[in-house]
Amino acid sequence: MKRLQNQSHLEVGASKSVNRGRMKIVLREIAGLASALDAMRLPMKSHDKSDSEFMYSQGKFTGVAPGKADILLMSKLVKAGDEHGKALRGIIVWADITAPRYWWQEMDTYRMGTEGLSSESTMHSPGMRKLSGKALQEAKAAITEGTEQRRYRTFGYQCLRHIYHQRRNHRLPEWKQFCEWIEGLPYALEFVCS
Repeated sequence: MKRLQNQSHLEVGASKSVNRGRMKIVLREIAGLASALDAMRLPMKSHDKSDSEFMYSQGKFTGVAPGKADILLMSKLVKAGDEHGKALRGIIVWADITAPRYWWQEMDTYRMGTEGLSSESTMHSPGMRKLSGKALQEAKAAITEGTEQRRYRTFGYQCLRHIYHQRRNHRLPEWKQFCEWIEGLPYALEFVCS
């Protein structure tokens, strides 16, 4: 497992990608780590114990270097359950995923903490552009489950935690690949996979 250390955010368009078999996952952006670290300390009013370094340049926020105490606290809160680790919802990942339609049907199980932004249209693919009515219905019905479709999707770290723990030992290879991709996200080993 490759671990990205002390990486609080990635530049827009950054790509940590996994491309194997019938699936390709490209990380586009991660945001919200600084806010999640700050928010987790609100319930106990313990901001004075924070050891993360919030960085600014010319008065503009540029990133965060999470401290050991904050990483440890977030890990403890996450392990105590969703109600305690709720700050994870604020860490958001944008991903560009190409996968077979049968995998997308299973991914649709996850509705909380994830949002579909856009997808390749089956109706606007070259072979279907001029079809309408019954001919279009028949052509769409003939699309196989193995047809690959590209979609943009966002995930909160809490949602990724649920996916990881529910699917990491799944018999479908695409789920194993997706979980390996999750393992490579910043602080995923501490906040998601633990």
